[in-house]
Amino acid sequence: MLEVSSGGRTWTFPVGADVVIGRGQDCDVVLDDPRVSRVHLRIGYDNGWVLHDDGSTGGSRIGDQQIREHRLRGAVQLLLSSSCEVSVRDRGTGSVSIGRAADNDVVLDDPLASRRHAVATREGAGWRITPLGINPVLQHGLPVGDEPVSPGAVLTFGATDVAVTADGFSAAAGARRLVVRDVEHQLPSGKRLLSGIDLDVGPGELVAVIGPSGAGKSTFLKVLTGQLVPSGGTVTFDGRDVHAGGDEVRCRIGVVPQEDVLHTKLTARHAMHYAARLRLPADTSRGERRTRVGSALSEVDMEAHRATRLSRMSGGQRKRVSIALELITEPPLLLLDEPTSGLDPALDRQVMSGLREIANAGRAVVVVTHNLACLDLCDRILLLAPGGVPVYSGAPADLFGHFGTHDWADVYEAVLLHPPPATAPPSEPAPPRPAAVPQTMARPWLHQAATLVSRHFRLIAADPAYAMFLLLLPVALGLLALVVPGTGGLGPPDAGQPQEAAQILVLLFVGAAFAGGAGAAREVVAERAILARERAAGLAPRAYTLSKALVFGIVSAVQAAVLVAVAVRVKPGPDDPVVLHHAVLELGLALWCTAFASATIALFASAVVRSAEQVMPVLVVTVMLQLVLCGGMIPVDDRPVLEQLSWSAPSRWGYAAGASVVDLTGRAPASSKDSLWEHEPESLALSVSVLFGMTLLPLYGLGRRVRRVRQA
Repeated sequence: MLEVSSGGRTWTFPVGADVVIGRGQDCDVVLDDPRVSRVHLRIGYDNGWVLHDDGSTGGSRIGDQQIREHRLRGAVQLLLSSSCEVSVRDRGTGSVSIGRAADNDVVLDDPLASRRHAVATREGAGWRITPLGINPVLQHGLPVGDEPVSPGAVLTFGATDVAVTADGFSAAAGARRLVVRDVEHQLPSGKRLLSGIDLDVGPGELVAVIGPSGAGKSTFLKVLTGQLVPSGGTVTFDGRDVHAGGDEVRCRIGVVPQEDVLHTKLTARHAMHYAARLRLPADTSRGERRTRVGSALSEVDMEAHRATRLSRMSGGQRKRVSIALELITEPPLLLLDEPTSGLDPALDRQVMSGLREIANAGRAVVVVTHNLACLDLCDRILLLAPGGVPVYSGAPADLFGHFGTHDWADVYEAVLLHPPPATAPPSEPAPPRPAAVPQTMARPWLHQAATLVSRHFRLIAADPAYAMFLLLLPVALGLLALVVPGTGGLGPPDAGQPQEAAQILVLLFVGAAFAGGAGAAREVVAERAILARERAAGLAPRAYTLSKALVFGIVSAVQAAVLVAVAVRVKPGPDDPVVLHHAVLELGLALWCTAFASATIALFASAVVRSAEQVMPVLVVTVMLQLVLCGGMIPVDDRPVLEQLSWSAPSRWGYAAGASVVDLTGRAPASSKDSLWEHEPESLALSVSVLFGMTLLPLYGLGRRVRRVRQA
């Protein structure tokens, strides 16, 4: 409760009220003093009472200090306009604010916690927890929604566990250990990939998983990350089942894939900046993100290279940036798949030394590697035989003594020729696994989409050749109108060239379809590995889909505007609008809808194909079909099968919209009649509506495909 006193009077206000103090009669606290402003001071509630001077004439002071804003703690004496004394006191409700910001009562040193995460209010012997904003408070992996909790409960804010006590809140005692118990994995065919693996990794430990090809190292890592559910055994981190813990445990694990899945056109700073915007809460300020990026780069000794483009870095430097990207959220467990693959011995030593330092900072680190030169930096080694059978688990210094040799070739030969027997499958069915906790981490997908759009345009700007291709392609297509004989263009036709407008429309709309498809054809397949990593880090499928729609909607609009501008510059444009006040605008709208629909179809195709090499054949076939089915070169109206097939081509509906704008039927009666070409609002609206629908359907399919993407 808030208590305001002045001149012998006292006003009391409940939590959450907005209080206005001033001379005006409509104020909540009316002060009869001519030197006090009409609206002098406002007091609002933001996880505690906050005083704001409303630009008063005489100002507000606490002691000798003039204030503009002041967070109330306890009681203060205010002097308004050097004449009116006001006492303001927080009478208290037993409430405690919890969050990342330093002015909370319970401050969480966790980048995944919100600035104002929750308010806890005393209720009997326990507390009522009220989450604030979009990030939930979790208990046993499930959201807590404005409900009481008892002392002894453990709540999760971001990636931080907080214990509830009778007196307040304290850090929960967490083991922060990765514990693997008797993990097995068997394919439906009966082939065993993992067999009876045990592992225990605590903070400050660096453990290497090694073994010959076929030993199941990659399979084991997928089990540790939660991507693959084992046939038997358990994997827990910090006491939580990795496969059933949902976001509550996954946000505590950083996974660095074997490939450096980064946009190499960006600098390290920009790549990290966009990763921070995607992974950190939406209320993280630019300054906080900059601090987190700098801290993560410093942890891998890459702060001096933050302005260097990734494509100009060595393999070891790119790998360290890839590791830094995972450190943005400060995960206590870091899992790496072949981080030194393809690196020379010097770079291998640098990367492994960096992992040693990361572990020394208090993280648990597990690295799958085939490089045996730097294992002395590890605390322990887990050696697997083919079939995922553990052969050795212990200190690197004791491994050669265990095998009675100092030659790695002899060690691997012994593992391959005399592997230990795999553990027998359990005679009884494995106990049922706990049900998986649903996704609970808040996904501010609109914020993510805005971040992806910003990153995409920066990538375009960072690649001048690609940017020029996108811009000059419609210029070249528009100039092709010059090869069409005649001088009438899209206006009244020449007597000797009645087909001029029809031929120009074919060039324009097939060209628009090609421009839209060519720009988007490689988009998804080229960044599939990056998408998989970002999906694993919490990227929402609809955010990715919306970002591609916005980017290529804008790109298609620019290309359509350039195309129509060039075309009407070299040839006369249409002069009889159907709906809008200018026929050229209608033509530009039709071209944009055609290019955009073709771009979304290409995006979906890019998400379906398996490799970038498959894109070009698909694009060539699509362009040929657009040319044949547009209806301007080969009549398709009233031709069974061909007409129905043409309905699936954006160029068919785009050409129909353009023919409607130009009034192709009325101005060139000798041309083939088509019911979609009428110079009427209904015909134009039908074509544009179908193109709009053809845009939405591939985007829906793209979203479905993105939802299925998982980190490989």
